[in-house]
Amino acid sequence: MNARERIVQSAKELFSKKGYSNTSVEEIVKHAGLSKGAFYFYFRSKDQLMEELVNRMAERTKEIMRQWLNKNVSSEEAIKGHIRDFLVECYEDRHIVYVFFFELMCSKESFRELHYKNMEDIKRLLYQMVKRGYEQGEFTCGSPEVLVNLIVGYIRLVYIEKLLMEGNSLDGVLREAEEGLNLIFRGIKCGS
Repeated sequence: MNARERIVQSAKELFSKKGYSNTSVEEIVKHAGLSKGAFYFYFRSKDQLMEELVNRMAERTKEIMRQWLNKNVSSEEAIKGHIRDFLVECYEDRHIVYVFFFELMCSKESFRELHYKNMEDIKRLLYQMVKRGYEQGEFTCGSPEVLVNLIVGYIRLVYIEKLLMEGNSLDGVLREAEEGLNLIFRGIKCGS
């Protein structure tokens, strides 16, 4: 593992254990076995390092979505599949997400902007999945925009409340997500 990755992995571990505000650059480099100079060679600040962690998670989410978009499956199956894969993938990073949502988004405008930018990209990809379902006659009620918002809102609730706040198991979170998505899709098909 190169020096940059050692810094990123050390930060991830320390932020997960101690939180963002309680972790110093000195602790990160000590944990990584590197110098402070090495840190500043790769990152201007601890904020920039956290932004990289968040962007990596968002890029993984978008890659999962693109993979499901390219599969020859129904839109409903693609949406459910990408959400299941997203939740499994992100389960490992739940501590970083917790720090991001509850420590940083509340206190720093730059992190709120980062979140909204990534969510716009994610919603655009989800819209493509949903629109395909309407075009193929799979979904017959409502509009793609409303369905995207329902899905995003419901999964955000499950992820934040059930996984981050309550600390439910991954299996429990996956079951709850699937049950809620089944209800949403039953409704959007107008009872068919």
